[in-house]
Amino acid sequence: MVTAVTVRSERDDGRCVHLPDERSTRVGPTRWMSAYPVRAAILDVGFGTEGMARDSGSGTTDERLEQRHVDGRGDRDDGSSGLSRRSVMKAAGAAGMASLVPFGSAGTAAATDTSVVDDAFDLSGGLQEALVVFDSAENAERLDTLSLAKGYRVFDHLAIAWTFLDPDQVKTVADWGSVRRVKRSEELEWYNDETSRTSMAVDDVRNGEELGYVGEDAHVVVIDSGIDASHPGLEGRVEANYRFVDEGVGSRDPLWVDAAPGDTDQLGHGTHCAGIVGGDGSGSVEGEYSGMAPAVTLTGYSTTRSVYLPYVVAAWNHMLGRAKADPDFSPDVVSNSYGVARDMPYNPNDPVNVASWRAFEEGILPVFAMGNDGSGTGTSSRFAKAPHVLGAAAAEKSINPRENTENRPIAGFSSRGRELPRDAPEYNRETTLENLRKFWAIQNGTTYAIPANDPRRTGMFGPGVNSSPGIGAIDEEAGAAYEILQTNGNADVVSLTLSITPDGQWVRTTVYDEDGKRVAMMGEEPPHQHRTLTFDVDGGEKYYVELEPELSASGEYTITWEQEAKPEGDLASVDPVTLFRPSLSTHGTAVMSTIDKYDALGPLGPAYGGSGTEPFYTRLSGTSMACPGAAGIGALAIEAYRANHPEGDSPDPADVIRVMESTARDFNPNYNAYNTGAGFVDAEAAVNSAEELAAGETTVADLQTGQDALVDPAEETTITALSASGSRSDDGSVFTAGQTDQMTLTVSDLSHDATEVWGVVPSAWDVRTEYGDVGRVEETDGAKRVYFGSVTAPEVTDGDTTFEYFAEAPSGTENTGTYTFGPAHARTDAGVDKPVDEFAGIDTNYVVGEDTNV
Repeated sequence: MVTAVTVRSERDDGRCVHLPDERSTRVGPTRWMSAYPVRAAILDVGFGTEGMARDSGSGTTDERLEQRHVDGRGDRDDGSSGLSRRSVMKAAGAAGMASLVPFGSAGTAAATDTSVVDDAFDLSGGLQEALVVFDSAENAERLDTLSLAKGYRVFDHLAIAWTFLDPDQVKTVADWGSVRRVKRSEELEWYNDETSRTSMAVDDVRNGEELGYVGEDAHVVVIDSGIDASHPGLEGRVEANYRFVDEGVGSRDPLWVDAAPGDTDQLGHGTHCAGIVGGDGSGSVEGEYSGMAPAVTLTGYSTTRSVYLPYVVAAWNHMLGRAKADPDFSPDVVSNSYGVARDMPYNPNDPVNVASWRAFEEGILPVFAMGNDGSGTGTSSRFAKAPHVLGAAAAEKSINPRENTENRPIAGFSSRGRELPRDAPEYNRETTLENLRKFWAIQNGTTYAIPANDPRRTGMFGPGVNSSPGIGAIDEEAGAAYEILQTNGNADVVSLTLSITPDGQWVRTTVYDEDGKRVAMMGEEPPHQHRTLTFDVDGGEKYYVELEPELSASGEYTITWEQEAKPEGDLASVDPVTLFRPSLSTHGTAVMSTIDKYDALGPLGPAYGGSGTEPFYTRLSGTSMACPGAAGIGALAIEAYRANHPEGDSPDPADVIRVMESTARDFNPNYNAYNTGAGFVDAEAAVNSAEELAAGETTVADLQTGQDALVDPAEETTITALSASGSRSDDGSVFTAGQTDQMTLTVSDLSHDATEVWGVVPSAWDVRTEYGDVGRVEETDGAKRVYFGSVTAPEVTDGDTTFEYFAEAPSGTENTGTYTFGPAHARTDAGVDKPVDEFAGIDTNYVVGEDTNV
């Protein structure tokens, strides 16, 4: 149980610091999301990140302290507590890696989490490893004012510092106004074949006459245990394969080392996921085991066999830094099959959430596994709850042409969101994403983007164009084209981008308000592609854009416009920002993909139905497998968008999610918002939609977004009769006089709560009311009714309810013969037309002789 006290801080931003009290305990490690039947031993492979290193205090950076692994934490030789980067997972039983720590239980939706201090810190303990999220990388230098035992390192593209803090330093740092979050380091958990591709309509995308996309113009980053870049199914397409080396905190300069075309994966998890994204099937013997996008470019980041939070954050930091510095590195999607689950609201300032948001802002689509903690609600990974990421649930591979319960059902291990009313804002991505933009704008003191009505306009300008502004206040110019922009009520700024074909035509672009007053203009010189004009607006007003050609120029134009608003309120008022549902589901059971048989997971294929005869492929299950499937299909949609956009532009990551959710399929009557979100992925429909969006044939407004994206709720049926089912068992069927028969009545299903349940015993038999679960006995119609207590429908949904009772066979020769027991009955007071139902059938017992009891 984690308890917390609120400390009224003197931070300059006025936020309170919530500190766990000295009784606090860790909630547990987080996890890779594969439902493995065994736990693999974690080898010692330590590594660090590029960034700015600082030494402080007396700590020695060469130290590599062994961990005595106790409940996810270690007691270090230096007295510090906290997760070691060299932690060891020992072999375990069938529950597997996905059962290391149970996810939290369901709860009610809560307000936005803006707490500064992670409740996992032990404020009565020793030195603990931490990630400190600052408002800017420069402000991390304030750590120099502390006597840090081991120095610190700044992930400069994320404004996050990696360090070790004692309890007093945790409190001190949390009280700085420039600090947004102090997170304790922890381990995370790792949470494909022709059948999968056919079911998800991937083969139609790759082989269709009008489509033919294979991911050739797309780039996916896989943050995982590594990639075997020498695998025949991946060889030649892993452009970089990074491995973390050296210690992360201290004076030495740790680096990401590119090991391509080598093997950085000793677990096999990352290689399997990379193959699902983009393996081409080479080396397969019994089938074509290619991934979703077999021509995609891949980049790998190995966090070693354990997935340690600082390494994960370091990978995001390196990826973002390289994307800014290297013009040839332009990732589209990042696949993340790891996570941690607690049923709590999403905190935007947690380190991984900061990293995925920065990537989203840079045009990179983050995809996360939902988790493997099963069918209970409120079990999803905290990273997959972010409204700016695509969260992938896992569906089984049973395919039925009819829409029934056997058609692509959600896997039992796949984590669920919270069960909320269908119209809950926590199910609406548009609402939560806009709130998240507002959250960041308030925190950063900036404006935030808001949806624009019809954000892309196309048309012609030049001689012969007969366009009109539609109001007399603006003089109509010959050959000019006009567009009307209707701003939202809360809009403060509009950014308008103009593209012209052919390039170089001279067009003066002027923006007027409804009174004909000029508010902005560009075009004093020939424009180049993607000239942007930004101007202030009054929310709710119309603005008129005039495109006037000079020197009788003519051509086509495309205008895209975005609106921004100045946020109001404080961080705590921005609610909700948590998306308590998956985005969609993809196949996640028995998925065949790339593996090195000598890796730790290599031998596991037969456990998932594999033959074991494939030298380079095996089957694994988990949302770890669903995540890269969604990432690969996202890459296909991005490739299709670029191929059909007039300027070859890339889609916004939010639009990729919208396209995939809008086109997902509602295959199964047991689908709902919290287990599958928008439904089961349809790659062909998503790619077609991306093409139409890029070509201007449709707009975002035409897509099913928000609550409209969710699967339809199951049809409600009115049950007019009680329905009960169960069974009856006893000691045997042949008895002598006076022998006792022990009977068990099992109730396994009820349509309504049962106010009473009873079994039927022949009247000649003596019911022993002093034993078992008998409430009372009534004689009626030549039989005895043995009444038990009430049973609720939820009770039997969670597990069978049983009642025991005992009856003694009758004495006397005249009482030998055949006796019928049952059926059992249940009664409800629910007001249905038929309140009583019988179940468990009848059973015949025989009394064959005199009493043989001594």
